[in-house]
Amino acid sequence: MNSSAKPALFLLPVYVGSLKYYEKLLPHLQSKYEPTFLIIRPDDDRRRGMLSYCRDRSLPFRVVDPGGESDFRVPFVSAVVKRIAHQKACKAIFKNAPKAKLVAVKAIAGFEPIFKEANRQGLETIVIQSALIPPPNFYRKDAGDTMPVFFYRVYHFFLSLVFAVSDLLTQGWSYIAASTHPRKVGVIGPEGIRIFKERYGFDPKTMTVVGTAEYERVSELKMRVREDEEFREGLIRKYGLDPNKKRILILSVWFAHHGAVRPAQYYSTKERERQITHYRRLIASVRAVCPAESYEVLFKLHPSEQNIYTSYETLDVRIFGDESISEELLVLSDLYIADPCTSANYMVVASGVPAIFDNTETLPALNKCALFYPITKIVQNIGEFQEAVGAFAKGRLSRGYDDTDIDCKSIERIARFIAS
Repeated sequence: MNSSAKPALFLLPVYVGSLKYYEKLLPHLQSKYEPTFLIIRPDDDRRRGMLSYCRDRSLPFRVVDPGGESDFRVPFVSAVVKRIAHQKACKAIFKNAPKAKLVAVKAIAGFEPIFKEANRQGLETIVIQSALIPPPNFYRKDAGDTMPVFFYRVYHFFLSLVFAVSDLLTQGWSYIAASTHPRKVGVIGPEGIRIFKERYGFDPKTMTVVGTAEYERVSELKMRVREDEEFREGLIRKYGLDPNKKRILILSVWFAHHGAVRPAQYYSTKERERQITHYRRLIASVRAVCPAESYEVLFKLHPSEQNIYTSYETLDVRIFGDESISEELLVLSDLYIADPCTSANYMVVASGVPAIFDNTETLPALNKCALFYPITKIVQNIGEFQEAVGAFAKGRLSRGYDDTDIDCKSIERIARFIAS
């Protein structure tokens, strides 16, 4: 390796949402590092979405397939073969990058092998919180079918024992002894220290409050849209919006499966119908007060889902996917409607845009989200929702959140934390 070359910085996104978060940090890191998005996923919709995003924007990336896929599987044996192949690939990543740093946005099972390898080699391993991480069992629901869950847990218990033996025989004791935990963790707020300890077992001494890049990014966008008419008009043209209408932005979240969002095609027909019905009811309530002649309704898909909402077009709804940037749509909007738990709420509290936080499905966990966001009001039923929309139309809706204590200068602090 050329001694004058900048050290490698490997960024591990979970899906395109966390990849976009890293992208906000790149201008503050590229002077010191050679950043590369390290995409560690099997070949699925999330991986394809990240690859497409990187290619469209000429972002540097590298794919590490966690062992590959095969139609022929033998219990335990196939899993061990895949694990060994993945461990070999992880080791190869650092072969020509002796001073590399590894950064992830959360601790997940799929990243354990690469964290182990990096820690074994004495490299800097970092977690930077980019989204809401709730405490364990925050979204606790009925277990449903207990027998399949029981057998699944038994299988994975024995699989973990098999992995331990395989790791010892193929990777050696230095690998077994290496930690899967990051050497340091940057959390958004003080509550993150407690949650990361409870959920992942991280040592609080390794954790530092660094804030979130969303506050700074959105506050800057908001100011630019207000002060730069040419920039504002360019964004309006980019999204094909009507400059003479007010705009209402609705963010889609799979409310029935908080904490385990999956691509829409993996839900049952009943689940998809419930999702479609839920947002159609909200949009119909909006349209009852805010007609298409004066208001545009913008419906933003979650990055993990496909468009199953084409029927909304009869309600004059514009549907946006990953080709759009949520914070740009937000600062162009006059009202924001979303689930209280979506991590996009970090954006709205820096935008100044009035918000309606929707729990009309009366899910108990959603009311606890005021513990993590400075939310002052969560609507509990469709009647409250309709009243809130009516108050917006009359110009009387409060923001729904308290933005007095947010820190809009976090990006440089996060970059310094990574570099330190």
